[in-house]
Amino acid sequence: MSNSQVGSSRSPSFVGLPRTRLGWWSIGFATTFLVLFVLWLLYVQATPMARPTFFSDPLHAVLILGAAAAAITGAIVGALALVAKRERFFIILLSVLLGVFVLYWTIAELMGH
Repeated sequence: MSNSQVGSSRSPSFVGLPRTRLGWWSIGFATTFLVLFVLWLLYVQATPMARPTFFSDPLHAVLILGAAAAAITGAIVGALALVAKRERFFIILLSVLLGVFVLYWTIAELMGH
């Protein structure tokens, strides 16, 4: 048996690195969410001021909206990677679950809990 036959008969695994570009994008969006969310938390703690409306503090709004958009986009891209490209890296599944949770949270907040 040659090495090319062994490599092509391997089943997809849940460990290792993503095999597709969509998988890498999904991980990138999830990482962007985490960075923006931590920056938002640090900003809110550093500036304890009243915010009468959501957009009264533009940096506050940009950080949290950017974080939510990154998580939801990561979920969509991750779902495409899982379904269309048959990506099986477990962190992509976590990215999808994170995005679904953020989407659920966002819809609940918009509906008033």
